[in-house]
Amino acid sequence: MKTKIAYVLVSAEKDCYLEQAYVSMTSVRQYMPNASITLLVDTKTKESFIGKRAKMASLASDIISIDLDVNIQSSIKSRLLKTSARLHIPGDYLFIDTDTIVARDLSDIDGTDADIAACWDSHSPFKTNPYRGMCISHGKKLNWPIENEDTYFNSGVIFVKETQRAYDFYEKWHQNYLEGIKKRVFMDQPSFAKTNYEMGHIIKTLPDVWNCELKHGIKFLRDAYIVHYLCTNKEGGEAYLLNNQDIFDKIKETGALPEEVKKTINDPFYGLPNVSWLRSIEELTRHQNRCSQMLESILNRPKLFCILEKILAVRAKIKASITHL
Repeated sequence: MKTKIAYVLVSAEKDCYLEQAYVSMTSVRQYMPNASITLLVDTKTKESFIGKRAKMASLASDIISIDLDVNIQSSIKSRLLKTSARLHIPGDYLFIDTDTIVARDLSDIDGTDADIAACWDSHSPFKTNPYRGMCISHGKKLNWPIENEDTYFNSGVIFVKETQRAYDFYEKWHQNYLEGIKKRVFMDQPSFAKTNYEMGHIIKTLPDVWNCELKHGIKFLRDAYIVHYLCTNKEGGEAYLLNNQDIFDKIKETGALPEEVKKTINDPFYGLPNVSWLRSIEELTRHQNRCSQMLESILNRPKLFCILEKILAVRAKIKASITHL
């Protein structure tokens, strides 16, 4: 494989991001032992690579460290590195978020004819994207007509060629992200989309199997190159083995992968729960409105749920007694 694999990592002992990267890099090494893996980190993260953390980071072929203000929030530091990665990493690369596992040899990516390529977010055209409302809200803050777009890309897996157009894209993306922060848009994906719009839709579409977002793309799991289990999407419970924080706590404690993680790397279907719930696109879209999210939050708070159950039970008794008068 000529294209290198690239990760962005901002991590400290208290979080699980290095452990996520360790799982993902282990999966890369399983299918491509000789692949070139680059870790793009901030200086503080690199300084934390001691003991077990040094062993995990050693799976990378190269570690590139960038000085960033230590007072900047970690999530923002990570996105500052991500949106400027082309400026720091030489050669063609396939950027992969850390909350992923590689499911097969990725050498086919070498044949990609694009300056930049990515998969559709949520495996959907923008008009049916279940997060369309949130995306449009971000677009308005960033002052561009996102509602007219046909595609909206997920920035969790990005193929990046070493071309001038790709460098120009990343320079603009980084500036758009900095402007977005001023308007309290902290995600990197909205500025990724805006930059694509400003540069005449430079991003080409990768087949869905290159970024199988498990929550929305179970259809693509069988043939997936990369499984994206979306560590930030846990509403409604753990949709995948690697959404379980206990897994990463074990890795942090031992410095080794539990057997169930090894089995999941060998067979991504192993990571699915025995009982799963499929939702239609219509149902998922309804689920994104504020009323549904409020009800979901109540269901996930047992004490509050019990209180409401008791109130409704009393109400039902009162109603029944009035009916029989």
